[in-house]
Amino acid sequence: MTTTERALTASETGFLLAGFGPVVVRTAFTGRFETDVLERAWQRLGHEYPLLRCGILGSPDGFRLRLRDSMPTVKGGAGTFGDDIARRLEDGAISRLSLHETADATVLTLAVDHAVSDGRLVRNLLHSLLGIYTALLRGEAPPSAPRPVFEPGLEELFAGRYERGWPEPPSVRGQPLTVTDGPGAPSSGFGVHLLELEPGPTADIVAFARENGISVTGLLCGAVSGAVRAKSPEADGPLPVTLCVPVDFRERLVPPLDADAQLCGALPCTVTVPVAADDEPLKVGLRVTTELRAALDRDEPQRALLAQCHAPAPPPPMTIMVSSIGAIRDPVLPEGLRVTGSRFAATLNGPVPGMFVSTMSGRLTIDVVYDRAFHHPAAIGEFVASVETILRSR
Repeated sequence: MTTTERALTASETGFLLAGFGPVVVRTAFTGRFETDVLERAWQRLGHEYPLLRCGILGSPDGFRLRLRDSMPTVKGGAGTFGDDIARRLEDGAISRLSLHETADATVLTLAVDHAVSDGRLVRNLLHSLLGIYTALLRGEAPPSAPRPVFEPGLEELFAGRYERGWPEPPSVRGQPLTVTDGPGAPSSGFGVHLLELEPGPTADIVAFARENGISVTGLLCGAVSGAVRAKSPEADGPLPVTLCVPVDFRERLVPPLDADAQLCGALPCTVTVPVAADDEPLKVGLRVTTELRAALDRDEPQRALLAQCHAPAPPPPMTIMVSSIGAIRDPVLPEGLRVTGSRFAATLNGPVPGMFVSTMSGRLTIDVVYDRAFHHPAAIGEFVASVETILRSR
């Protein structure tokens, strides 16, 4: 490996071959950016985080990352979040920054290849960009601490520390429930359904979760499981729901990784829980949390990553993925700009929808992204409405 080129790891290659779209963070503002200053800030970000300047090349020996001389310029943005998450990166680029302006709003979208990023990292990178932009606009010199071009990924960090091996089959037998019963008509592309709660209801949910010793993500998993189970009211007894919950390993490592380390730091943790028709969401959420902790105690995500790199295998059947990056601080902004909303997501073809969750400016934002070849928009809308009802009623 040179300082300007390296081979993609097995896990990074797996992201490409699986067809993941880039991780997209789209943030809306009141006010306007000065485009020349934004371009300078974007190029400066590529100096601080050189992986953003890289491109992915195919070769007879596999895929390679190669450092390029400069960043791609800021592009024109898409009109909707759905259009943004459906856009692929071009010319092998790792990253793309786009700006979309209307009479009412300004939207800035950062997309980074999922092979080397996750939601938390892309959010941090966007905030770093806004900090650089603010400093340049004020005539100040932004602080500089460039990261290395290439940093070790989890696959390399885990090698020799964990035995590779697949998780034990779930004790709950049966095929896991699905979010919907299919599209009803041939379709293609991705759909997205937004659920956003105002600060008041969000604060109520956070307070309820804290009072009961559960995270908001755990409570949401309980609500999701209840909404899925409610589709089969005539079935007797508990039915299996399988949730895939990405877990951020940056702070779990010893020593911990920096929050802006240039890698995908999240690993999927899959748990299956039995859900009865009369189960309360809190009860199911606590059950999910217990199973997640047990899986982490068994090092299942780390061992599965190493096993997947050694002998790739298709993922097990799942109901839904729930990806939460928690509460996000407001970015540093110059006078005249104010955040009005922020969303993140990535796409993957197939039957498993993704639920992308974050809280910013006191608002809980949930985006359900789905492949329209497997799910009808109306059915997803009914599912999200059921989740909202359960969350509000608890």
